[in-house]
Amino acid sequence: MSPPDLARDVAQNDQPGLDALRAAVRRRLWTRLPRGAALKRDAMAGLSSAISNVPDGMANGALLGVNPVHGLYGTIFGPAVGGTLSSTQLMMITTMAAASLSAAQALGGLEGQARADGLFAMVLLVGIIQLGAGVFKLARFLRFVSYSVTLGFLTGVSVLLILNQLPDVTGRDAPGGVAGAFQLLSDLGSVHLPTLALAVLALALAVLLPRTRAGQYGRLLAVVVPSLLALLPLFGDVLRVRDSGTIPQGLPLPSLPPLSAFTPGVVSGAFAVALIILVQSAGVGQSVPNPDGTRQSTSRDFIAIGAANMVSGLFRGAPIGGSVSGTALNVLYGAQSRWASIFAGLIMAVIVLALSGAVGGVAMPALGALLILAGVTSIKPRDIRLVVEAGWPSWLAGGTTFVAMLFLPIQAAVGFGVVLSAFLYITQASTDISLVELVHHDDGAIEERKPPSTLASGRVTVLDGYGQLFYAGAHTLERLLPKAGGSERPVVVLRLRGLSSMGATLLDVLARYARDIGNAGGRLYLSGVDPGVHQQIVRTGRLDLQGPVRIHEATAFLGLSTQAAAEAGQAWLVSATQEAGDG
Repeated sequence: MSPPDLARDVAQNDQPGLDALRAAVRRRLWTRLPRGAALKRDAMAGLSSAISNVPDGMANGALLGVNPVHGLYGTIFGPAVGGTLSSTQLMMITTMAAASLSAAQALGGLEGQARADGLFAMVLLVGIIQLGAGVFKLARFLRFVSYSVTLGFLTGVSVLLILNQLPDVTGRDAPGGVAGAFQLLSDLGSVHLPTLALAVLALALAVLLPRTRAGQYGRLLAVVVPSLLALLPLFGDVLRVRDSGTIPQGLPLPSLPPLSAFTPGVVSGAFAVALIILVQSAGVGQSVPNPDGTRQSTSRDFIAIGAANMVSGLFRGAPIGGSVSGTALNVLYGAQSRWASIFAGLIMAVIVLALSGAVGGVAMPALGALLILAGVTSIKPRDIRLVVEAGWPSWLAGGTTFVAMLFLPIQAAVGFGVVLSAFLYITQASTDISLVELVHHDDGAIEERKPPSTLASGRVTVLDGYGQLFYAGAHTLERLLPKAGGSERPVVVLRLRGLSSMGATLLDVLARYARDIGNAGGRLYLSGVDPGVHQQIVRTGRLDLQGPVRIHEATAFLGLSTQAAAEAGQAWLVSATQEAGDG
C-alpha cells in the first residue's frame, strides 16, 4: 500500500481524522486477501508448506541442541510475521539449516536451560540487528562480501551440517564436526546398528518419496515411518525427541530471556548469525520476482526477517530467514501471493496445538537423516567450479573461508570472511589500474595506446587513467606514469574525469610528479576535474597552482576539458620556445 493510495482513501472517507485512517487501512488490507481460485491456491500452498515445515522445523530444533519443538515455533512466526511484512511476496521465511548450525556453534558448550535461554536471547538480538540493517539500508554493504567468500561460508556450513549429524545417525555419544568424524572412522565398531538402519531408511524415503505420488508429503513420511518402526522392541534404544526434554503443550507465551543470557559469546554470535541469514536471504529475494510485478526492496525484506526473528525469540522459537528450499517449494506448490506464507504459519500453529504430544515420539535418527540430506543438496558443485576457474584470488578466498568455517568458531570464521572480502576488494581495486595515452588523429578519432616510459621533450602527452585511485591505487598510478627525467619542457595532460574526491595519497603522488615535470621545465595539466575536487586541491595547497600545475574543470561535454588543456599546453610550449629563442 503506497502513501498516495492511503491518502486518497482517507480523503474519500466521510469519517474524520483517525477513524478515516483506520477505515482506509482496513479496506486496503482486505483487498490484499486473494479471492476465489487464487485464495484456494494460496491456502493449498500454505497447507503444503506447513506440512513440509514440520520435519524441517523439528530437525532444525534438534540441530540447535534444544527441544525440537522450538524449531516448530520458528516455523509458525517466521512465515506469519515475515510473510506479512516482506516485499518479496513468495519468499518463505522459516527455519534454515545454515542459521541453526551457526547458532548452535555460537552457543558453544552451554547446556540445558542456559542453552535455551542463550538461544532465545541470540534470536532476539539477531532480529534487532537485522531490523536495524533494514531501517538504515545497510543491504548495499553486502556487495563488499565477495561471492567466493559467501560460497566458502555456505559450503562450510553444509559440510558441518553433515558432520554434526553423525552422532545422531550412528547412535554414538560423541562430538560432531571434523573431530567427531575422525573419531567415528577410528572406531566404527561403536556404531549402533538399529539407529543407523532407521537413519538410512529415513534418508532413502526422503530422497525417493517426493518423486512419487506422495509428493509434498514425502519428507513428512520419511520421519513418520522410521518413528513408527522405532516402537518395535528391536529399536528400543533409539533416541527420540522426548529424550531431549519435556514437550510443552500448546503455544508458549511471549517472554524475555534473563539478562544473564546475554553473554559476550551470545552477542557476538548474534552478529555472525544475522549476517549469514541476511546474505542467504538476499540471494533468495533476488531470485523470486513478485507475481504482480511490484518492485522488491532488500531493505524491507531485512526488516521483515528482523521482525520475524524478534517475535520468534519472544515466543522461544528458532532463528529464521529466507529459506532457499522453503521458497522453492512455496512456488512449486502454486503460491499466488504473500498469503501462502501467512497461511503456512497459521496452519503450523494449528498443527502444533493438535499434535504437540506426538512430537515426542519422533526418532532422532530420522531428523538427523533429513539434515544430512539438506547439507548434501546445499553443496553446489557448479558454483564451486566457477570459483575455482575464476582464478587464484577467488579460489583462495573461498577455500580459506571454507577451512575457517570447519575449524574456527562461527564468530571468528565470519569475521575472517568479512575482513578477507575487504582485503581482496582493496587489493583488486588498487592493482586494477591502467594508464593509456590518448592520441588525437586528423579525422577526429582518438586512439588509446600504451604510454611512453619517458616523456618526450617539447611535446604534449595526454594521459587517461582507469581504476580506483585511492591508497595503493595511487602508488600503482605513480609507477605507470612516464618519467620526466632527461626531458626538456615536457607537457602532460592527465585526465581525472569521474574522480569525486582526492585522497592524501593521490595528492602526494601528483605533487611529486608535478615537481619532476617542473624541474624539467615543463607543466602538468589536470583535466576533467570535478569542481569539488578543485576546491579540495586549493584548500590543501599541496599542488603549486602558481607553478607547474594547471587545472581545467570538467564540463558537461566529454573530452572538452581535456581538449582545452591540450590546446593550452601546446600554446604554452610555443610561447616558451619563442622566449627561449629570443633569449
